[in-house]
Amino acid sequence: RSSVWCWFLHVTSFLAVCICECDSSRVKGHTGQDVTLPCKYDRKYHGAVEVCWQRGEIPINKCSNQLISTDGDKVLTRASSRYQLLGRLEDGDVSLTIKSLTEGDAGRYGCRVEIPGPFNDEKLYIDLTVVPAPQIHTSTASTTKTTAASQTEGDRFKAVCSL
Repeated sequence: RSSVWCWFLHVTSFLAVCICECDSSRVKGHTGQDVTLPCKYDRKYHGAVEVCWQRGEIPINKCSNQLISTDGDKVLTRASSRYQLLGRLEDGDVSLTIKSLTEGDAGRYGCRVEIPGPFNDEKLYIDLTVVPAPQIHTSTASTTKTTAASQTEGDRFKAVCSL
C-alpha cells in the first residue's frame, strides 16, 4: 500500500506549495537473483521528466550519490551495470532493477520524480530486504545435490506515487 502525504506551506496569500512523499513500501529479494523496486509517474500528464534513484533519504534537491538517472527518454547516469531501468520509460515506468542481489544491497532506496515547478517533486521510498536464496535439495542413491531455486518467492508490493 502507498499513500501520499502533502504538507501545505503558506508562502504568500496567493500561493501554496505541496511537497509530496509516499510512505515507504517493502520489497524482499533473494541473494544472487534480480529484484525490481517499483516507481511510476503519470507521463501523459507531466511529459518526460528527470528521475533519479539513490540509497537512503532523498535530499531537498536532486539525488545525492545517484545509482541511476534518466531524462524520461534515456538513462543519463548509472553507478553500476547492476542498476537498470527495464520498464517502459515512455509509459512513466522508472522502476529500478538490481541485478544479482547481495546482502549489501539491503536497505532504503529512494526514487525522485522531478516534476516541473517549485517543490513539486514526488519521492518514493522502498525498503529492500535481502535473504538467502531458497535451496532445493535433491537426492539420488549415491549423492545429494543442493542448488538455489530459480524463482524468486516472497513479497512484492507495487507502490505508485502520484497526485
